[in-house]
Amino acid sequence: MQFSLAIAASVLAATASAAPATVSGTNTNGSIFMFGDPAPARNLLYQFGACGLSTYFVGQVPDDMPLVAMPANIFDQYGSAQHNTLCAKIITLTRNGVTRQAAIADRNLSNTNSIDMTLDLWEAFGGHDNDGSIIPGFSYVINN
Repeated sequence: MQFSLAIAASVLAATASAAPATVSGTNTNGSIFMFGDPAPARNLLYQFGACGLSTYFVGQVPDDMPLVAMPANIFDQYGSAQHNTLCAKIITLTRNGVTRQAAIADRNLSNTNSIDMTLDLWEAFGGHDNDGSIIPGFSYVINN
């Protein structure tokens, strides 16, 4: 009986910590991760982001996929570092009729609670290189 209870307890614990099938939000801020050429920003997020895409998710994110850092208040709900269930998942961002996809690579600690994005994604939503502003009003969906 103890063995069965131990298995049941571990299954319940694993289920409780897993991300739901869909994570979504509305009225979220977007921000720019790094100005200039998006390649170095993408490389930094890929190599050194909290998810460890270059080590733990090799080959799971297309080379040309924009990358994002999720706000810590969202990211932290699903685990830490490479054990976070949002890592390497595809996020679909929408704002004012524009929809784009990116992969989750990092945790954003800014006070704006914004989804930090590479310049190519930032520009798709109307941002400009070196403008330094926040773009409000994003909705997002992450399918797990």
